[in-house]
Amino acid sequence: MQKYYTLITGGSAGIGRSLAFECARRKMNLLLVALPGPELTSTAEEIASATGVDVRPFGIDLTKPDSPRDVYDWCRSEGYMVNFLINNAGIAGAEAFEDSDPGYIDVRIQLNIRALVLMTKYFIPLLKECPSGKILNLGSISGYFAIPYKSVYSASKAFVISFSKSLSMELKDTSIQVSVVCPNGVESNTTSSARISTHGFKGDLVKISSDRLAKITLDKVEKGRKVILLLFIDRLLLIINRILPQSLTGRILMKEFKNELKYR
Repeated sequence: MQKYYTLITGGSAGIGRSLAFECARRKMNLLLVALPGPELTSTAEEIASATGVDVRPFGIDLTKPDSPRDVYDWCRSEGYMVNFLINNAGIAGAEAFEDSDPGYIDVRIQLNIRALVLMTKYFIPLLKECPSGKILNLGSISGYFAIPYKSVYSASKAFVISFSKSLSMELKDTSIQVSVVCPNGVESNTTSSARISTHGFKGDLVKISSDRLAKITLDKVEKGRKVILLLFIDRLLLIINRILPQSLTGRILMKEFKNELKYR
């Protein structure tokens, strides 16, 4: 019987780690792709020990030009059949665009957009070799808004949402399901929690733990949902955004996200 794997980028920490544990609880074998280092190795060993699934780590920097292809070649050379691709790797941050270093901009474009697109491109043929395949992309509620001080990040997530929807239509007659999850504030590490805290009670209304995100997301993927919003407040915010004048929304967002500049 063919052995299948779920491949998770950025799988050693934060949201990726939570998704990895939740997948393992559902008896999915795992390929964890993340930056090389002890965190990746220890996460793989911890998941395997706790759940009994097969976990294989692969350390690589996905911002490098050849890395997505290298991940694909690794899977092919090792004979890993991937039936679920989770493009989780990404990087946030807050920075006034005019003051931002080109490297700050470039890493967000390379990781949030280019790596995700090329991973998807390379793995679609492999996913088609499975009876059913799934792609889950990590978007963000910020992809629906123009957010000052997070201009590159929010734009990159707008790309992910649009790309996922378009690809889902292209692949509708295949065995591959494409989903995108759009979380709001996620408590995935100390920095993200600190950013959320700058919004006071409003941050408390929209935040979600990475473990809860993982469970809700995978439940909805299993139900075939293409665009996943995690909380009622997220859906409400999108409705409000359509109703309010853009000038008013912009002033509100400017005030809110200027607070995050201390956590770059």
